Amino acid sequence: MKKEEIIQQLKQNHQAFAKKLESLGSEDFTRIPGPKWTAGQQLDHILKSVVPTAKIFNTTPKVLEEKFGLAQNPSRSYKTLVDDYLKVLENLRDFVLPERFVPTKITIENRERTLSELLAATESLNQGLHFFDEAILDSHAVLHPAMGKLTLREMLYFTIYHVTHHDRQILGNLEKYPA
Repeated sequence: MKKEEIIQQLKQNHQAFAKKLESLGSEDFTRIPGPKWTAGQQLDHILKSVVPTAKIFNTTPKVLEEKFGLAQNPSRSYKTLVDDYLKVLENLRDFVLPERFVPTKITIENRERTLSELLAATESLNQGLHFFDEAILDSHAVLHPAMGKLTLREMLYFTIYHVTHHDRQILGNLEKYPA
């Protein structure tokens, strides 16, 4: 995927996620579906994931290179990255999510504000991405908590997929664990 398509997918996927959360009634938004996260917690987790990614793309490539180094491998395709991430999820059953990504309770009263923060963080990510050329997306690395070093392009692919992954979980969890 080229940069412009990435920007479009990031915007589209996060807006679709926001619309789904806006459509949920108070009961479904806050209901704890068995051992799973509430819809509000799913929102908080996505926000906590997008904010640091936006910071990455609002940093200079030089600073990123100093902090994380250059990529050792070429960028994987979107499909390959997603397939690899799903394998990581299967194999890391004992993986402990870093505390900074663990969601807190989001009440129905805080839903609109948190959704606004998510869409603003996504816009910040996209605005910062405009300053990165295609070559930098493939040459510079960042660290993903479960997948290790990824190219910047791969981190964007992950961000595109990650929100859809949690988007699907919301209704699935509510159906699997009815009130």
